[in-house]
Amino acid sequence: MKYVFHPEALTEYSQAVQYYAGSRTELAQAFINAVEDAVYKIRESPTRWRIIDEDIRRYLIRKFPYGII
Repeated sequence: MKYVFHPEALTEYSQAVQYYAGSRTELAQAFINAVEDAVYKIRESPTRWRIIDEDIRRYLIRKFPYGII
């Protein structure tokens, strides 16, 4: 399954990485790893995650205040 980030989501993702990198490089890498892990899990089992509106699902990223819709 192919995936593409919405342009606004990609901007938010980039800004979050920059924010975490401003604190600690390791924290930014942990965030990137968490997002990549979430995308992998979603691709493996797209119907597993909680429905939030009709056919829209959300995966909440652990340890960071972000989700993937």
